[in-house]
Amino acid sequence: ILIEDTNIDYPVMQTPTDPTYYLKHDFEKNYTDYGCPFMQADCDALCPSDNLIIYGHNMNSGAMFGNLDQYASYDYWKAHPRVFFQTPGGMEEYRIAAVLKADVSMFDFQRTSFQSPQELEAYVAQAKALSLFETGVDGIGCEKTLTLVTCSYEWKEARNILVAVKTGA
Repeated sequence: ILIEDTNIDYPVMQTPTDPTYYLKHDFEKNYTDYGCPFMQADCDALCPSDNLIIYGHNMNSGAMFGNLDQYASYDYWKAHPRVFFQTPGGMEEYRIAAVLKADVSMFDFQRTSFQSPQELEAYVAQAKALSLFETGVDGIGCEKTLTLVTCSYEWKEARNILVAVKTGA
């Protein structure tokens, strides 16, 4: 995963049999409090899920997904509007449609599949309704989303969430 001109440039790991393994392990499986960005266990990048969810720690140093806090600023989003995700099929580009602070009771960011294109569009629309500001990017016609998630500290279970739509589909 890469967001240009930020420190977010990491491999993304996944362990379906131990979903939180990479919360406390690095890319080389060494124990670390920093962990490593990891994909939700029920996501599938090879036979792509409709929504790929990637988690990373919110480190005070800005490491891992620590920079996601800065997306609360419109100007920061404007300077960093795209996310790139390398899959076995190639480099995918996503445009950030929504920046929100929420928890799973407010927004079901853990949902990986949708029954129809309209349901996926509704997911993006719901994120945009909770967004801190309007990005001008919508989910109309999108076929896939990427959701980045890290802790936020405004209330218990709060999360910084970016919802991005795939471009060039």
